[in-house]
Amino acid sequence: MLAEQFKSKRNSQAVRWYVLTLPSCHRGPAVGLQKELDRRIRCGEPRFEFFAPSYVEVKNEDGHFVNTRRPLLYNYVFIRSSESEIYRMKQELPQYNFLPRVREGLHGYYPYLSDEAMRNLQWIARSYSDELPVYMPETERLAKGDRIRIIAGRFKGAEARVMIQPGAGRKEVVVCVENWMWVPLLHVRPGEYEIIALHESGKHVYTRLDNDRLLSELHEAVGRYLSPGGATDEDRALAAETIKQYGQLQVDSDVLRSKLYSMLLPAYTLLGDRKECEKQIGTIRHLLPLVKAEQARANLLVILYGCTDNSLDHERAHEIVDRWKKEESPKKNKARLIRWLDDYDRWLGH
Repeated sequence: MLAEQFKSKRNSQAVRWYVLTLPSCHRGPAVGLQKELDRRIRCGEPRFEFFAPSYVEVKNEDGHFVNTRRPLLYNYVFIRSSESEIYRMKQELPQYNFLPRVREGLHGYYPYLSDEAMRNLQWIARSYSDELPVYMPETERLAKGDRIRIIAGRFKGAEARVMIQPGAGRKEVVVCVENWMWVPLLHVRPGEYEIIALHESGKHVYTRLDNDRLLSELHEAVGRYLSPGGATDEDRALAAETIKQYGQLQVDSDVLRSKLYSMLLPAYTLLGDRKECEKQIGTIRHLLPLVKAEQARANLLVILYGCTDNSLDHERAHEIVDRWKKEESPKKNKARLIRWLDDYDRWLGH
């Protein structure tokens, strides 16, 4: 009992970014909030921080996105303080209320944002001159997509998600703040971000790494690389973009790793990056004994052979792929590897 009381007291005194709500009919307590902070400073009482920008609410009305400018403070405000101090503040400003408690078994706590999430939100807000374009779609329509990291431009360093709004015909890169507010980064362009995790709903993650167009373009580029004329500027640009998009991606299964490495090794090969090529080749060779799926093993062996001209990889790739040639109608992925292996044999003179 004493332990529980101590834990409860310690929780009530922890300083965090709490989200306080206001009645929807209320208009403008910002002055009162600032006065309360000024009073505490004069009286030497514990201070608090608050964050109350305006925002632009984006709604989909009849298939069109409509922006509505609203003061964020009229709906909710972020206050960095402890629960006990906020209760004390409510004696002067009773219109503020905590969000409903979150229950975990017998325990509960008021929702709050981490300091890191709030720094991210304030940073994004400053980029919009403290006016946030908040997007709050219907829950059942909210699609969480791939996690990315911004690597260039005004939002460099921010981690975000790609949200796809069904039927809207557009994709927005948005920052998700603790799973309850989405801030679109309207000025992030292709080439300014890298993918760090794929959305894992259904077969999405497999589809993204089984990109027929990209795989075909990389394969054809390797063919030119192995020819007397060598790779073109367009080939090297394709390789650089592939690495920028997928170079930092982390996946869990051996099958997905085989798909990922089958894109990265050709890309590094096209760029002539010997150090990264050796690193990728070493990673693939360590992975191969662990890969049980035949197509995944064949995929790695074919790519290794094509990028290294290694006779052992040539032999092991043919050992698997030649059996598929006897099948009446090989499936798409098998047919692709049969074609690629034939291409590599021709390009490498075997």
